[in-house]
Amino acid sequence: MAKSIYRKLTGRARRLEGYSQLWLAPDHLLLLRSTRFREHYWRFALADIQAIVITDLPSRLPLQTVLAAVSAGWMLIALAVSFWLFKGFFLATGGIAMASVILDIARGPGCRCYLHTAVSRELLTPVNRMRTARAVLAQLRPAIEAVQGSIPMEQLPAFDERVFSPPATAAPPEIAAKPSYLPEVVFGVFLVNAAFILLSVLLKNRSQVSSFLVSSLPGELVLAAVALFRRSKDPRRYIFLLIGVALLGIGWDFIELCRVFVHWFQQAAEAGARGRPAPMSILTDSIFTRDHAFEAAAWRTAAAAIGFALARFERRVAQPQAAPVAVPEIQ
Repeated sequence: MAKSIYRKLTGRARRLEGYSQLWLAPDHLLLLRSTRFREHYWRFALADIQAIVITDLPSRLPLQTVLAAVSAGWMLIALAVSFWLFKGFFLATGGIAMASVILDIARGPGCRCYLHTAVSRELLTPVNRMRTARAVLAQLRPAIEAVQGSIPMEQLPAFDERVFSPPATAAPPEIAAKPSYLPEVVFGVFLVNAAFILLSVLLKNRSQVSSFLVSSLPGELVLAAVALFRRSKDPRRYIFLLIGVALLGIGWDFIELCRVFVHWFQQAAEAGARGRPAPMSILTDSIFTRDHAFEAAAWRTAAAAIGFALARFERRVAQPQAAPVAVPEIQ
């Protein structure tokens, strides 16, 4: 059997729709994309490659922290249940989620890698981590230089000055980062959820309120995580610290909600085993206990009030000041 001319550059970068992989031949680079039912191949001649651009992605640490906290809270629910099957379920699923977060952190920061030729720009999806990018460049650079040749080090200054130095022009004006309104939206959702949490324990007909909270509370968590993930594009800082503290309260509410659900499920299973009517669904009653509902509404109201005040103050501080313009006098 003839030996393959290809050398594997990356492992398989897997996604829900399939995977992708890079292979290196003596004269070209091969990009494989598989959708599990069909494979697509792109060949890039080493002589045609003009540049390989690698950019690092924003830090995923806020999202990883949120996922780790949720996974730990999910595993702690095992302490609130007595049936061994439920304990194993919460420990196993929470442990898998925690292991995936730890693996994501261990793989290092993410990146995007683009390959440029004279007629195209292609995203190399298998190169999605900085560690992988360094390993790929270490193998790809000698192969490209063997085909295209290399420039001696002593000629690089003159080459850069002749080809890459831009003409002397005035420096462009600095563009100030404009704060977004996503943190204000998060604080607004806090207020709305606080009002509905209070209604869920004060009203007699609570089914519609509880159904709303089941969908709005996860949305609150997602909005807070997205706001923290995009904090690098916002010059404000204190409001994101407040959102990070609020995530602890959201995690605490999530644990309480899971405890109430597990308690209701145990009652339903016990009633079914004894032939009695099942207890009332949690969607027809308050999803929190009365004391916890007041506490959850209180911290959300406080976080929203402080958050709106901080957002207004920091937005005013971060607002770029218009530079004075000299107006010539009319003669």
